[in-house]
Amino acid sequence: CDFSEELMDRVDRWTAPLFVLFFVLSGADLNLKVFLNVSVVLIGITYILTRSIGKYSGAYLSSKLMKCDDNIVKYLGITLLPQAGVALGMAFQAQNLPHGDTIKNITLFAILVYELIGPMLTKIALTKAGDIQPEGKTSARDTQKA
Repeated sequence: CDFSEELMDRVDRWTAPLFVLFFVLSGADLNLKVFLNVSVVLIGITYILTRSIGKYSGAYLSSKLMKCDDNIVKYLGITLLPQAGVALGMAFQAQNLPHGDTIKNITLFAILVYELIGPMLTKIALTKAGDIQPEGKTSARDTQKA
């Protein structure tokens, strides 16, 4: 539509504050003391690694089988690493299970890790695939020339 650019600009202004609020409220329930237990840390690391391997290899194999473009085969799995919404719902539902508090904290920790590194890895993968262009560095001189 003819006003989509203006609409997206208005929505983008609210996106960052809403994400901050969402993750602060979600992360406020993370109990860091549970990570003093070495077995919990190992379970968390295992969860992060196996999920990452599963996402990458699943995307790699399925896109290879479908004969997708090489860039999709190579980089799709990396772009699937960030997680939040469904995992947060799962974490809070896990509270009702035996050892639910531990499951919730492991999941919240994994979300923290994925949301810290996931977007950066996604940007790198999309840039290497040629789907986005790297942001150019600008200076005061560049804006004066324009």
